[in-house]
Amino acid sequence: MKIVTDPTTGNKVQIEDVNKDFMKAVEDPQLSVPNANLGKPTTVKTDPSQSNPEYKRNQDITAPPDPVAEGSTSDVPIHGEKTNILFHPTPSVSYEPMFASLEMRAGGLCIGVFFAIVMLGKTFGGSLKGLIPTAACIASGIWLWMKEVVRSGRDMEWASEQSRGETAVANLLPESVEWMNKLLGIFWGLIDPDMFASVADTLEDVMSASVPGVIENVRVAEINQGTNPIRILSLRALPDTHVKELKDSIHEENKKNKDPQEAAADEEGGDYYNIEASFAYHAKPSGAEASSKAANMHMQLVFYLGMKGLFGVPLPIFVELQGLVGTVRMRLQMSPEPPFLKNLTFTLMGLPQVQAGCIPMVQKGINILNLPLISNFVNYAISAAASMYVAPKSMSLDLGAMLKGDDIQKEVLALGVMWIRIHRARGLSKQDRRGSKGGGSDPYITLSFSKYGKPMYCTRVITDDLNPIWEETAA
Repeated sequence: MKIVTDPTTGNKVQIEDVNKDFMKAVEDPQLSVPNANLGKPTTVKTDPSQSNPEYKRNQDITAPPDPVAEGSTSDVPIHGEKTNILFHPTPSVSYEPMFASLEMRAGGLCIGVFFAIVMLGKTFGGSLKGLIPTAACIASGIWLWMKEVVRSGRDMEWASEQSRGETAVANLLPESVEWMNKLLGIFWGLIDPDMFASVADTLEDVMSASVPGVIENVRVAEINQGTNPIRILSLRALPDTHVKELKDSIHEENKKNKDPQEAAADEEGGDYYNIEASFAYHAKPSGAEASSKAANMHMQLVFYLGMKGLFGVPLPIFVELQGLVGTVRMRLQMSPEPPFLKNLTFTLMGLPQVQAGCIPMVQKGINILNLPLISNFVNYAISAAASMYVAPKSMSLDLGAMLKGDDIQKEVLALGVMWIRIHRARGLSKQDRRGSKGGGSDPYITLSFSKYGKPMYCTRVITDDLNPIWEETAA
């Protein structure tokens, strides 16, 4: 547990890696619910007759996850009780009974006024041709005035409903998000797997930097989300109380990565929306074969077993994501132009809990997750990749370009061809005890684009030579 700066709001927040207590809460979710909602005796409760400040204070006291008034809440299963803000009473008086009574009395008043005008006018010698239209106009005016009063009352009632929602946001109450999980289930299968290319590159770099000695190289061949969607456990909006600090942080970051005009355009345009989501994923039951596991989130790895730089025997591995639990905060930059979303910045509120299972892609093979070497290596690599986005670190995405499809490249756009001529090396150090004059080296050169490897070209090995000459060309 530690205190960091939240990249989405600029506030100091306390983060914690997913632990056993968090996992238990996911498996058996419970929430502190006001006793008033459960029909139990309570020391503090929200009531429609309370003023907004009093209502806000009482709701904050009884709000999950940390109620402060003893005897005011009970822990209940989250799936079986009315635990979200939609079931808190509206912090204002309900006007509907008064509206009905007002309409009934106003109707009687209009009828009474109509006949009173006609009868009194007739008594004093008035003509019915003039009295009836006059009485009708006055009665209609009274009725329309009453309807306007009712309309104004309903406006106030809707305003109190809005106030309830704003108060719930300020008190950080979660809402039911099953509607979003239904939508996510439909949308999940439509996601293009090419969107995970950057994740594959990051994971591959982490693995290449930490492979055991018996593995010459490792490659991420594919990442696919499958058809089993991730689930949102809770969702809440975050008040944007430190916009100035965050804008200053974004400004400093933009000065490093963007030209002045582009940075100014990004900072001046659009509003921001902050949101926090807790999520969980669990693989559906599947058969022993890799093909039956494809419905779950998975990736394909290729381990090259052998000696680094010399040879490698490929061993394809199917990695199935069996479990994932975490919390993420997102900051959306809105735009007045379609698709109305511009940038998305997200950060993880602690290291997620990740569990992956591995099977070799051969006809007969054991689940190598049971072998400590491969098991620990794969899960460590996934956790290490996720740690790159744990607060105070964050990642920004051009969401507008992604929604338009402009940010997903099906093929690499070549700007040219890089041509490299490798001539020679001089005065290399002795790396082997064998060889002439008390030791030598067997030098070779490897060319790559990434930080940790992924060789694109390798020269021939020249044995026992500290001043090798290759004269080779790579393109």
